[in-house]
Amino acid sequence: MVRAGFYLLAIMGFSVSGALGADAVERAVASCWACHGAGAAPKDPTMPIIQGQQAAYLEKQLDAFRSGKREDQIMSSMAESIPARENARAAAMIAALAWPKVAGAATAPAPDSAIACQSCHGADFTGGPGPEGVAPRLAGQFAQYLEARMGAFSRGEIASAATMTAMMKALDADERAKLAKYLSGL
Repeated sequence: MVRAGFYLLAIMGFSVSGALGADAVERAVASCWACHGAGAAPKDPTMPIIQGQQAAYLEKQLDAFRSGKREDQIMSSMAESIPARENARAAAMIAALAWPKVAGAATAPAPDSAIACQSCHGADFTGGPGPEGVAPRLAGQFAQYLEARMGAFSRGEIASAATMTAMMKALDADERAKLAKYLSGL
C-alpha cells in the first residue's frame, strides 16, 4: 500500500520528500479508511464518503477540525495528526480516489428544492467553487448523512455557510429527507 502511494503521489506531481515524507502522509490518510471506507463507501451511513470529494473542501474541513471551528473529538485528533502544511497534499490524495457507489441508494424524484442547491453544488451536484467557497459533492452521498447535516444547518448548529443555513431553515424535515434521498440516488 505504501509503495502504491509513492507512485500515486509521483503521478499526481507531489514530491515524496520533505519534513513529513510521503510515508507519514499516506499513513495518516490510510487511517481515514477505518471509518470512511477503503475503496468502498463506509459501512455506517451516518459517516460521509470522502473519497473523490472536492480537494479544496476536504482541506477546509481538515483546517476546521484542527482549529475547532468544526467539533468532533476523533476528527480533530485525526486532523492534528497531519501537519497543517500537509493538509493540501492529504486532501489531494483523498480527492484523487474514485467516488464509491452507495449500495442500496434508491432513485427518487427530484424535489423542487434541488434546483436551488445547484447554484453552489453544481448542475450535477458534484460540488466545486461556489459563492461561499468550495461546495462539497452531494451526488451519491449517504442520505442519512445528508439529512443529518441539513438538519444541523436548519438548527443553526453549522455556521460556515449562511446561504445553507437560510435554505435549510426554509425547508421542513420532510422536504430535507426527500432532498437527501434524491441526492443519494444520483
